[in-house]
Amino acid sequence: MKRTIAGIMLILGLIAGNAFATALNVEPPESCESCGMNRQTYARSRVVVTHEDGTSSGFCSIHCAATDINRKGAKPIRDLQVADYVSSRLIDARTATWVMGGSQRGVMTSRAKWAFANAPEAEEFIRINGGAYATFDQALQDATAEAVKGGHVTHDHGPLAFNPSFGDDIYHTHPAGMWMLNYRYMRMSMNGLRDGTTDIPRSAVGYKRNLAYNYMMIPTSMTMDMHMIMAMYGVTDRFTLMGMINIVDNEMQMLMDMGPGKMVKSDAPMKSSGLGDTELRGVYKVSESLNGSLGLSIPTGNSTQSYTSMGATYRAPYDMQLGSGTVDLKPALTLSVLSDDGQWNPGGQIMYTHHIGRNDNGYTLGDSIKLNSWLQRAFGPAAGWLRLAYNYSGSIKGRDPEIQRTLDGMMTPSMPDADPNNYGGHRVDGFIGTSVTWHGISLGVEAGIPLYQDLNGLQLKNDWYLTAGAQFMY
Repeated sequence: MKRTIAGIMLILGLIAGNAFATALNVEPPESCESCGMNRQTYARSRVVVTHEDGTSSGFCSIHCAATDINRKGAKPIRDLQVADYVSSRLIDARTATWVMGGSQRGVMTSRAKWAFANAPEAEEFIRINGGAYATFDQALQDATAEAVKGGHVTHDHGPLAFNPSFGDDIYHTHPAGMWMLNYRYMRMSMNGLRDGTTDIPRSAVGYKRNLAYNYMMIPTSMTMDMHMIMAMYGVTDRFTLMGMINIVDNEMQMLMDMGPGKMVKSDAPMKSSGLGDTELRGVYKVSESLNGSLGLSIPTGNSTQSYTSMGATYRAPYDMQLGSGTVDLKPALTLSVLSDDGQWNPGGQIMYTHHIGRNDNGYTLGDSIKLNSWLQRAFGPAAGWLRLAYNYSGSIKGRDPEIQRTLDGMMTPSMPDADPNNYGGHRVDGFIGTSVTWHGISLGVEAGIPLYQDLNGLQLKNDWYLTAGAQFMY
């Protein structure tokens, strides 16, 4: 496990070193003087305005430059430079060849505006991405019209595009050379028992008392905490690499049936914690609104966790294990649309998880399908959203013999979680969240509850969800 983590960190380190070695050193200021976003990230759209009094200002885009010019009024301008789209070096904005529109999303604008030092390179850009030639005056006039209108149009990494706290991973691409680091804390709380769509009272579960469910140990509640650390890097404008590790912490409260009238609380909650499975993923932009991705889950999470009960040690049930124990394939399709004014973001995603073969303990988790839909609204640097998620997963296939012996033995601590048939089902969850972005740093929180649960066999039912996240882009 330590070698796996070291290997992942080495790969990420090599990528980071190469990115920094080849990065363009952008002139001051570091942040756009209009919107505060990092100008290094948007080196190929940046603008420098020099006034007659010798003062200069730096911006991430012609949109932000037009906003500042409109705000400062008639202050005379001596020179206006813009980055060449191809080389990112500064050129005279007035003599550059400009292209407006096309499929390559612009910066802080609903209509892309790119400058080229060489006309043939502009022609090749139009051939690949579409758009039309424009003069500098036309590009500035269009940007000024947007500035006067006052609509806030987000960057590619604004408050709508890359959300810091969705409880599910929503996959997207980044511009070439951009890094994103994300940390999320997620808690899922489960409380009470359910079979299918029916809530099951504790009194219906007991050991050898002719009850509907014959188990000695009765789960009453459970919390699952996850700490997720993710890094993404834009290899090209269309292809992004992602790596993610998880730290998992599970705790289950139980009752023990010691005979009629002797239902007692377990001497200690069942716990498991440690590194979960590691995910590597490639994301490819198919079109401006659609991307496809393929994830590979590596079984770095331990699947032989144990617990002690009545002075003996047993293999913990399946839902207390930290990983699947199998290599998993996770393809996904994501549709994310940004309105022309940058204020609205509807979207949806479908992801399938396939567990390859059986793990070393003789079982495989059920394959799953996850459907996500959301609607976000920008409020300046902040955003709010509603999200609806559908989850289906199958029952566990096969059995872990060490877990199975808790069901088959005499006076062993049998519990519903030890039965592989008591896993999976259908669930619909609803969420509400908010986030704020400032100078490339985003903070957010999301809360949710299950709206519908149809479970395979006797299981703890989900009660509520909470996710808090922070991310940094550069």
